[in-house]
Parts: sequence; structure tokens; C-alpha cells
Amino acid sequence: MSRLDQAWFLDVLERLAEGIVAVVGPHCEVVVHDFRDPEHSIVYMAGNVTGRRVGAPVPDLSFISGELNRDTPDQLNYRTGMGSRHLQSSTIWIPGEDGTPIGSICVNVDYQDLNHARQLLDKLAAPTQHVSDFTVTDTFAKDVDDLIGLSISEFLRQEGIQSIEMLGSGAKQRLIQTLEERGLFQIRGAVNRVAGLLDVSRATIYNYRANLKDEATSPPPNSKTER
Repeated sequence: MSRLDQAWFLDVLERLAEGIVAVVGPHCEVVVHDFRDPEHSIVYMAGNVTGRRVGAPVPDLSFISGELNRDTPDQLNYRTGMGSRHLQSSTIWIPGEDGTPIGSICVNVDYQDLNHARQLLDKLAAPTQHVSDFTVTDTFAKDVDDLIGLSISEFLRQEGIQSIEMLGSGAKQRLIQTLEERGLFQIRGAVNRVAGLLDVSRATIYNYRANLKDEATSPPPNSKTER
């Protein structure tokens, strides 16, 4: 049984989350994630800064995409971009029995109003002056369809393409690569959702993904195969 299945352990996390928000204030939220279900990873929230609810997905799947292990350090006091706002955030991993993270406790604080009154609230706003170089740009999607839609919209902006209907074959391939790198295809049903948005078959999406894997494993053009 996972620690996140044990009622007493969840109760401690929930009380901890509520305690942090009670001390920091309404401009703070604490989120408990369970990585076993990335599509509905949020299992508890105290406070609300990002507008999400219990059952929302992992905000950035590349954050947990095959990189976590027992030696992965917690990420403390980094900035998270959310539209025109910047939050101060910390992510503390919840280890499983073998030490590999199975979830996380994420603390997000919106210091925008406090920064406007920094001269009067210098002590309270002081944590914003000590920030690591680590930065995350996040969408804080409300559900999986929102997560996929926002990822595609960001790709279109970066490519200078006005609409998804204007994507050519090459652009679609690059879009699939972007979604693959973000870990979106880990989500159950993501292939169907993306295929529907691109107006292509599931097989086409799988072919794009297979081509990407082939390119990643192909030797350089001038390489010689050892015999």
C-alpha cells in the first residue's frame, strides 16, 4: 500500500497544508499531488491562488516525466509564471517506499499586492528578495482538455501560426514533439484528444511519435557502424 493510500498520512498532509495557509494568509495555496494519476493528480488543496480544484492534472508533466529518483532535491523558493503574475513556489517531494517520489507538496504564494506595498510590509515581502535561478512557466490548467489546449495555443504563438487549421505536416510533427517533451502523452486518452483537435487519425499521431523515436535513435549521417 502506498503512503498516499494511508488515511493517517493524508490527514497529516492536509493538516500541514491548512497550517501553512493559516500562517501565510489568503495569498497562499498548498497543493498535495499524487503522481500515480497525473490526469487527476491534485488530491488536496488548502487556499486557492491558481484557481484549480481537487482532481486537476499535474501542471507541467515534464516536471515529473521520468526524471525523478530518490536523489532528486526539493525545489525551493523558485518563481512560477502565471500570466502577468509571478508566484513564489516550493515543491517538496513525497517519497515512496523505495525513496522515489510518488507525489509532492507544492506551496504557491502570490506576493503581487505585498510587493506594491513593500515599504510598509518589508518584513512580510522579504522572501521575494531571495530567489533561486530555477524558474517554471506554468499554465495551471483546470482540466486535461485545458492543459492540452493551452499547450497547443502556446505552440501556435511560438510558431507564429494563427490557427490550428493552418498547421502543415511539418508543423504538426513539431507540435507532437513539443507535446511529447512536455509529457502530455502520459495522460490516458491524450492521443484521442490531440487527434481530434488536429483532425487526424490516432494512427497518424502514433506514426508521428514513432518517427520522433526513430530520429532520436538514428546514428549521425557520417557515423560508421562497428562490425
